[in-house]
Amino acid sequence: SNENKNKTLLIIGAAGGVGSIAIQLAKKVGLTVIGTASRPESIAWAKEQGADHTINHFEEFVPQLKQVGFETVHYILCLNATEKHWVNMAKAIAPQGKICSIVETDVPLHLTLLKNKSVTFVWELMFTRPMFQTEDMIEQHKLLNEVADLIDSKIIKTTLNKRLSPINAENLRKAHSLLETGKSIGKIVVEDF
Repeated sequence: SNENKNKTLLIIGAAGGVGSIAIQLAKKVGLTVIGTASRPESIAWAKEQGADHTINHFEEFVPQLKQVGFETVHYILCLNATEKHWVNMAKAIAPQGKICSIVETDVPLHLTLLKNKSVTFVWELMFTRPMFQTEDMIEQHKLLNEVADLIDSKIIKTTLNKRLSPINAENLRKAHSLLETGKSIGKIVVEDF
């Protein structure tokens, strides 16, 4: 969309399951996407999903952003280790930018780092609507149907990257272990009884 032409989104954890779909949705609405990834296979995956650029989340963001042509970014979606990336995000976000995280923290965040730039910080939890029976609960259903339609019409692609079968204790442990490494790419599905 024209509204997002020249707008940038930094996705921290771009090669994971959520990051993979977020890249595609961001590209669909016209954003320039910079994804963080640190290994050749995760960099390749993020670019396959549509990321315009990748930077390494183990290094400072601002110098890397400058290397790919950006002083700051308009939006940040944090999908991994919010507290670990907090200072980097505060430095990389543009004045009046927006940061969203889906990852809880073990320590309080130093929100004052965002004050001088008038940055908005927001949490997102997929289960907020049903947990609190919000008036707009049906929106979750509508959004999921819209994503399903986009996948069915091949506008975006599935982020499925690994299947484990059958559903049993061993495969559940294996899937959980893969997720715990923080190095899984795309979505992991455990299927078939």
